[in-house]
Amino acid sequence: MGVQQRPLAGTWPLGAQATGAGLQLEIAGLTLGYGRRTILREVSLAPLAGGHITALLGPNGAGKSTLLRGLAGLLPARGSVKLNGQEMIGRSLEARARHITYMPQSLPQGVALTVMEALVGALKASPPGAGGMAVSGRQAAEQALALLEQLGIAHLALVGLDRLSGGQRQMAGLAQALVRKPEVLLLDEPTSALDLRYQLQVMRLVQQLTREKGLVTVVVLHDLGLAARFADHIVVLGEGTLRAEGEPERTLTPGLLAEVYGVSGRVERCSLGHLQVMADAPLAG
Repeated sequence: MGVQQRPLAGTWPLGAQATGAGLQLEIAGLTLGYGRRTILREVSLAPLAGGHITALLGPNGAGKSTLLRGLAGLLPARGSVKLNGQEMIGRSLEARARHITYMPQSLPQGVALTVMEALVGALKASPPGAGGMAVSGRQAAEQALALLEQLGIAHLALVGLDRLSGGQRQMAGLAQALVRKPEVLLLDEPTSALDLRYQLQVMRLVQQLTREKGLVTVVVLHDLGLAARFADHIVVLGEGTLRAEGEPERTLTPGLLAEVYGVSGRVERCSLGHLQVMADAPLAG
C-alpha cells in the first residue's frame, strides 16, 4: 500500500498536550433512522470517556454506521448527545464539526482533489477548536503536511484522491478527520480495505492518538479480534437496540456470540495476553 507510519514524537498538529483530557460524551434515548424508517430506537450508553476507544459491534444492519452518522449530526435525531454537558443535537453541522469529526467507510468517488487539497479544504471549511478561528492557506497547508508526515503518507500529498488504492484512501480519510483536531473521533470501518499489517498499524495509531490527546474515539469494526485487542469499551447493537456494553473481556462472551451473531465460539487469551475471539461454527437457525 506504500504507507510507512512514523513515530509520533515531536510536534503533532493536534497539539502537544491532551486536548480532550476529562472529556465525556453522553448518549441518552437516541433514536435515529432514514425518513420514516427507524433504525435505532431509544439507545442509551454509559458515558464515553476521553482517552478511551469504544468499538461498535454487531451484525450487518444492526445500526452501527447509523449511530456513528447520528453522532456526527448527519441524520435527524431524537434524544440527547452531550459533550462535556453541552447538547450537540440541534447544533449546525459547522458548529458540531469543531468538536466532532467523522470518517466514513470510504471517501466520495470522482473527487478531483489531491490529498493535500482535501485536508486544506477541511481545515478552512471547519477550523478546529471551540472558537473556530479561521486559518490562512499557508497555516492550513503547514498543518496538513505535518499530519501527513506523521501518518507516513506525505508522499501522497499531491496525488489525486481518485488515484489512491483502497488502503491509501482510508489513510487519507483518517488524515482528513484528524487534521481538524477533534475532541470526538468517529471512524466507520477504518480497517476494512487494509491488509493485516496495516489493520494493526492503523489501530495502533488510533489507540496512541486517543491516549495521548485524550480523544473520545468511537469506531465501527467487523473484526471482533481487533475490537477485543484495541477497544477499552464495547458496544454491541442488534436489531436496532443495544444488546450489550462494557469491557471487552466481560462483554465478548460465547453467550453473546451465540445470541447476536448466531455462532458457537470461544473467547480466550493467547500466550501474549491478547484477548482473542474465535468463531467455531454457525448455529442451526
